[in-house]
Amino acid sequence: MARIVPSDVDRLAMAGGHAPELVTLERLRRDLDPDLIVFHSVHWTRESGDRTSWGEADFIIVNRAGKILVMEQKNGSLDETDDGLVKRYRDGTSNPVLQVRRSVDNIKGKFRRVHRREPALVADYLVYCPDHRVRSVNAVGLDTSRIVDAAGDHLLVSRIQDLLNEEEGEPERRATIEAFLRQSFEIHPDIHARVRHGEQRFARLSGQLSQLLAGIEMTPLRLRVRGAAGCGKTVMATRFFQDAVERGRKPLLVCFNRQLKERIGASVNGSGLVETWHGLCHHFLEDIGKAPDFRQLDDHDAFWSHVQDEVMAAPVPDAWLFDTLIVDEGQDFEPDWFDILRLFARDDADILWLEDPDQGIRRNEPVTLEDFVGFNIRSNYRSPGAIARFIDRALPFDFEPANGLPGLDVGVEAYEDASHQVKLVSRTVSRLLADRFRPEDIVILSMKGIRHACLAGRSRIGNHTLKHFSGEYDLLGNQVFTPGQILLESIYRYKGQQAPAIIAIDIESGGDDEDHLQRLLYTMFSRATVRLDVLVKSGDPLEMRLVDAAG
Repeated sequence: MARIVPSDVDRLAMAGGHAPELVTLERLRRDLDPDLIVFHSVHWTRESGDRTSWGEADFIIVNRAGKILVMEQKNGSLDETDDGLVKRYRDGTSNPVLQVRRSVDNIKGKFRRVHRREPALVADYLVYCPDHRVRSVNAVGLDTSRIVDAAGDHLLVSRIQDLLNEEEGEPERRATIEAFLRQSFEIHPDIHARVRHGEQRFARLSGQLSQLLAGIEMTPLRLRVRGAAGCGKTVMATRFFQDAVERGRKPLLVCFNRQLKERIGASVNGSGLVETWHGLCHHFLEDIGKAPDFRQLDDHDAFWSHVQDEVMAAPVPDAWLFDTLIVDEGQDFEPDWFDILRLFARDDADILWLEDPDQGIRRNEPVTLEDFVGFNIRSNYRSPGAIARFIDRALPFDFEPANGLPGLDVGVEAYEDASHQVKLVSRTVSRLLADRFRPEDIVILSMKGIRHACLAGRSRIGNHTLKHFSGEYDLLGNQVFTPGQILLESIYRYKGQQAPAIIAIDIESGGDDEDHLQRLLYTMFSRATVRLDVLVKSGDPLEMRLVDAAG
């Protein structure tokens, strides 16, 4: 069994890395001689004067003597043209023969520049096209020993070992080559590309819920969906909204959080309205000439109670009537809010209500919906394997892991006090950035309100600025955020959303009851789509539970 670098193949697979290359990698690991080292997903650069060359090699295999074999894999159909073997893409073509030769030349050149006193790097190449049968090797510019096509697929391993023929081992030379490859090239996966692929995979899997419920025949629709975190409730709400628009209907989608509203609003188009509950009340009153005075917002509860009374007392003009009503994150809604929402819905309006009682952290009573058909789904398509297992071990909630990707490990660390926690957050952010997460991929999520978070009042974490709600509103009632690169949020404000990397902070039992505490943790942990880091108070009863769950 050959040695693989990087050895954690799950980091490539966790967000749906290219499946054919992963299959080949596993085959090389399993079947190649144990003396060989296989570097995979190698991104190289070479500077020369004011020019920089760059490229990618699928595999670089090193033998005991330090000789390397650069292998390029081209999947799918290929064309044999006058210019050689060609792979066609939407935005152009690629010649795998020229590509692999270019990689060899540039890698050898970089080694010569870095190790001037060392003998030249000995390098060979191989083109592997598992889905194409080459008709004329001479025409594509290769000899038979430098290409493995579909017809000779069974010879791949023996061909590699022939090209890296047995030689006397040179441990020092091989160590130099290995160190060169590790230090000179980006040999870890492109996290951003994997994250993007993972998001596409989540949308595809969670979209199955939309397809299933689209087959329900009920006029008018009265459907209450209770779904586990990550089952795709927001995907379904968005698609239901868009379908209504395409059928010539006028939909209203209402959620609780402004950020979720903006995210949904950016993904739909056409007639209809996407609003938060408070935004709906505000804009309705403003439109009929009774705009709320946000200078009186100091007493939050009294202010919004008065706004609701104003909405209920006002006649609703036809322009504010909708024939489709969608509520996302319905567990956040107060019981009397539904009565007000019905004022904006025509009598025969379709109504879709989506909620997860397990994420009910606002302590409000559940909304009663009479004459609604219920539908329950426990599949979690968002949380990859490592995070799903952690949640399952740490918390009592019932869900079915359905992501199918292993994900990155969950990290749990204990903090002594606020200053220690700040240092841990800074260190965690630095590590995530070193792993190629972008600042905008990272969300620092506090179990407390923003004003009580350990990072309250801070504008920076390490070398990066923090973005958070300032607590202020503009004259139109819009929330004012501080400028920054990494988002700091409270779980109360971040419900219904997700991010590739979540750092869960300020976790301690305090005086909270067990049921509410577990709902807070469940809601926090299930926001992460790739990596989860958890900071818990040292000595708190939660510490050992979370440490054991991550173990």
